[in-house]
Amino acid sequence: MFNDDIQGTAATVLAGLYGAMKAQGLGPEALKDQTILVCGAGSAGSGVINTIRNALMARHGLSREEAGNKFYIVDERGLISTARADLAEMEKLFEDLSSFAESDTTMEGMSLLDTVRKVKPSILIGLSGCGGLFSADVLKAMGENIKTPVILPLSNPTSRAECSAADAQKYTDGRAIFASGSPFPDVHMHGSLIASSQCNNRYIFPGLALGAALGQTGVVTDAMIQTAAEALVELLTDEDVAIRSTFPQNADIREIGCHLAARVFEQAMKEGVKHVNKEMLESYSHGGYTELKQYIYSKMWYPNYRPLVHVS
Repeated sequence: MFNDDIQGTAATVLAGLYGAMKAQGLGPEALKDQTILVCGAGSAGSGVINTIRNALMARHGLSREEAGNKFYIVDERGLISTARADLAEMEKLFEDLSSFAESDTTMEGMSLLDTVRKVKPSILIGLSGCGGLFSADVLKAMGENIKTPVILPLSNPTSRAECSAADAQKYTDGRAIFASGSPFPDVHMHGSLIASSQCNNRYIFPGLALGAALGQTGVVTDAMIQTAAEALVELLTDEDVAIRSTFPQNADIREIGCHLAARVFEQAMKEGVKHVNKEMLESYSHGGYTELKQYIYSKMWYPNYRPLVHVS
């Protein structure tokens, strides 16, 4: 079963992280070298963290333990360690939370700011629903950790965003790569425009769903979700990268959907999914990616209506 609120959000965040790597001139494989601090231990955090871990394992060669050790998780009681008394109970909302819990029990309950200072994350993700959680001190500490910190306050609505784009740039001296759940205006700083990307499911869900539904794959696998995230980054232009945008700013939404659908269908074929759309498979077998996209475009619905004439 595919749940867009969990898997769709997670795939979009994964795409945003790949976009952040590209904005630094790095390839997707650089994600395996990052340290990720996540604020929020609910179902959204579970989906995001498990999806990223799956990608680190399947796409970038890390073991389950190595991938899990890339994460630190903070909730309203501080850093989560294996000493957390109700860790097993928390797993009702957060799948496999114990495997991500910090093994150093002396860090249990450590504040967000102290955690940032101690573990020096390169990526800070907010899924807490706590507006303003990324304070000036937290953002300054992120800027001290790394040249280009990645700041993702993903909580909605705007009032619950962990920080604004303006503050993220202000307290990191304009060096942050920023993407948020709620929209924020781009920031002008030091004579340059810095993108304030929006990490929105609209980038992933239409193409992922179209590839699976039109392709009649019958399943949405982890690899198909990961492929959708990777495919989105392929559409980032040099202009996007120049302003540190983590998502394609000017790409047509139909082009995004068609491109992702084609890549998702290709992945399904690689995995040996059987009961698929035969016409779609024939297009792919005959003309590869190009003809596959033509077929997908031909099946898209367009809101073209006959003109109405007013009769008095």
